[in-house]
Amino acid sequence: MDVFMGKAQGFHGPITAKLTLENDKILKAESEHTKSAYIGDLGIQRLLKRIESEQSLDVDVISGATYSTNAYLTAAKKAVSVAKGKLSQEDALNLNISLENSKDNQVDTVSSASITSHDEVNTSVAREAVYMSNNPDLFDELFDVVIAGSGGAGLSAAVESARGGLKTIIFEKAGIPGGTTNASGGVIQAAGTKYQKEFTDFKDDTPKKHAQLWVKAGEGRVDESLVWDLALGAPDNIEWLVELGLEFDTVYGHAKIPYITDDLHADRIHQYKNGGQGGEGTLLTQTLLTDFIKHEGQIEYDSPVVALILDKDTSSVIGAVIEKNGKEVKVKADRGVVLATASIDHNPALAKELNDQQYYDISNSTLLSTPYDTGDGIIMGMGIGAAVSGLGGCIDFCSRTGNATNNQIPTIPMVLINGIGKRFVREDSTYAYHYRAIFQETKKHDAPTYMVFGKSSISEPGSAWTSESLKADVESGLVIKAETLEELAEKIAVPTTNLKETIEKWNSFAANKEDAEFGRLEGLKEISGPYYAMLNKASNLGSLGGLRINTDSQVINSFGQPIKGLYAAGLNAGGWVTGYYPGSGTAIAGIIHQGRKAGKHLAANN
Repeated sequence: MDVFMGKAQGFHGPITAKLTLENDKILKAESEHTKSAYIGDLGIQRLLKRIESEQSLDVDVISGATYSTNAYLTAAKKAVSVAKGKLSQEDALNLNISLENSKDNQVDTVSSASITSHDEVNTSVAREAVYMSNNPDLFDELFDVVIAGSGGAGLSAAVESARGGLKTIIFEKAGIPGGTTNASGGVIQAAGTKYQKEFTDFKDDTPKKHAQLWVKAGEGRVDESLVWDLALGAPDNIEWLVELGLEFDTVYGHAKIPYITDDLHADRIHQYKNGGQGGEGTLLTQTLLTDFIKHEGQIEYDSPVVALILDKDTSSVIGAVIEKNGKEVKVKADRGVVLATASIDHNPALAKELNDQQYYDISNSTLLSTPYDTGDGIIMGMGIGAAVSGLGGCIDFCSRTGNATNNQIPTIPMVLINGIGKRFVREDSTYAYHYRAIFQETKKHDAPTYMVFGKSSISEPGSAWTSESLKADVESGLVIKAETLEELAEKIAVPTTNLKETIEKWNSFAANKEDAEFGRLEGLKEISGPYYAMLNKASNLGSLGGLRINTDSQVINSFGQPIKGLYAAGLNAGGWVTGYYPGSGTAIAGIIHQGRKAGKHLAANN
């Protein structure tokens, strides 16, 4: 037995393949890569098992972690070349020496921009419902509960269902578990918890205040019963996650929503140990998956749910059609089907019809959600008469600066200007609120918007730049530099008079320490040359809106009645958040809560 190694570049850093070979057989496949490659690691671990099982490197990459698993295969093939004497061990570990058949044009889903067609294509795999007899002998597989999707919502439903004694299976469209929840920081909003009392100054905050803020943020378009149910249940969800093994060690708040009074704002974003950054939501999904498997739950990958099965006599949902290995499999669900396939993030046709901002983002923004979020659950639900709710708005933010993503990152002295050179929004308002305004101004003037700041701005707290990084961004073209406002106005194609007037007005506000136009509180300092402008380009973590549900996560039809046997949770469900995303931790709070409600309701009817 001999060990050979090869190295290739992964998305998060180098990946080293270690192969133990004997007589050309792969006895063991191992990988060394950065611990921060949470999503890639899920794919690599599945890939290693596949390689050892098939005794070959001639295996498919793992969907959902394409870049990382492809990089591992490249590194492994370099190791084999060492074993065959075609490459020295030194060269195999040199990142600058690659194999001719390596592929480097793919990316991990939820790790970087996805390339989306501008065509108005319906990218969903969903099909029309199938009507058949409720006879077990007519089905290929029998379960109590079928769950479509293994993100936070699907996994939460699965845990409660399995704990309730139900035979439960998850069918995951991708090759790894976790969905877009993996791409998040895993943070969760809740009010009145012991962690909030321990880690913040908000000792007397309540779920009632939390609900009131969320309802006001919904601007009259949310289902208040869902919002109140979520806010009241959020503290228990935190304790449930602690019982599962997560440890919360930080609580902070989101940036302000301009029209909501200070007494309703509070630090409510709960962060677990080693969480908080993009990709660290994987720690949450793995915690849920571990408990689900412990309770004899099953999960199958590369197996999308493509259609619902309805009882031909009662029209209740009794199962689902799964596509596995190119074949259709009919799976019975005695208790019900839970749709947890997120929203319409990567479906141009559906976005054009249902969400203008998401449709714009598909072509113009960086989509960070998994490309498997194509509205499958929404289409399947609508196909059998389900109502939709809360459609509109996105989870948009500036990934370059992190501006207003939480109240720990103060907004620097800068202004956001539209295509005619004028301010249009309070810049220190929570990120998706001001990005909704950015979208609206872009559409109104048919021209881009910019963040404008000065040289001294980058030395302020909250700055994403150093002198060196700003210089690099200017050289790359990401940031535009000008010595005068006249020069800057010409470079970004806005009226010079308006831009000069905007900066002069801002500087007068800064001198008086009061933003008389929008009421901004942070970064009230003058902006002076040299001047800089950065195009506002959103990073998008998903679309808002989905199937209408009740507080048990049952899907509601157009007449306000539950569709028997059908549930939806998380961003597959609508009505609990809409218009704009009110702040970090809202999505995971809803995902966990509604998933749990679905699983518990199914178990209670066991």
